[in-house]
Parts: sequence; structure tokens; C-alpha cells
Amino acid sequence: MSFIALKHMHVTFVAVSVVLFMLRFFWLSIGAGIARQKWVKIVPHIIDTALLLTIVGMLIHWQMWPWETPWLVNKVIGLVGYILFGLVAMKASKSWLRYVGFIGALSWIMFLLHIAFSKQALI
Repeated sequence: MSFIALKHMHVTFVAVSVVLFMLRFFWLSIGAGIARQKWVKIVPHIIDTALLLTIVGMLIHWQMWPWETPWLVNKVIGLVGYILFGLVAMKASKSWLRYVGFIGALSWIMFLLHIAFSKQALI
């Protein structure tokens, strides 16, 4: 598969993942029944797995590894931050803490987007 195809798939999976995260948070916040449906809990894992596979494909194509490239280290740090804050947003028992997790996760997404476009390490 060409690098351009991998990159376009990656960007598509990023967009779908972020939109679904925001939708799931909204549904959870308003107490919508759809938030408890099984597909809502399964589909994000499928999309995120596909997202990670495109990342691995691009790394193999580039022959670059995170431990060799500072901006890729930042991407790994950002991904961990997004996952941790996303867990707080979805699992916290107190609503104020869920909102803190949501804002934190969105902040990490902005960090990841900045790194993706600039290819400049910030941390």
C-alpha cells in the first residue's frame, strides 16, 4: 500500500475517532440510551485499532521509529495523555471530573494535531 493511501486512511480514522469520542461523551452527559448500546462500546476499539495499524504502516514505510525522532516521541506522549484523559471522561463517577477529562482529552488532541502538522517536538 502506498504511503499516501496510508496517510489518508490514518487521517480518516483520526477524524472518525475524535468525532465518535465527542459523540460518546455527549450521549453520556445527557444520559442518552444510545451511550449504553453495545456497538457504541465496541466500534471505538475497532477504529482505534485500525488507526494504530495505519501508524505502524507509515512508520515501516518511513523506516522511522519513535525513539529516533523527537516529534514521534511527542506523538506517543500525546497519545498516552489522550487515552488517560479519555478514560477519565468516560469512566469518572462525578460529572465535573468527566468534564475535566473531556477538556483534557481535547487538549491532548490539539497537541497531537499541532505535532502532526508541524513535525516539531514540543516536549
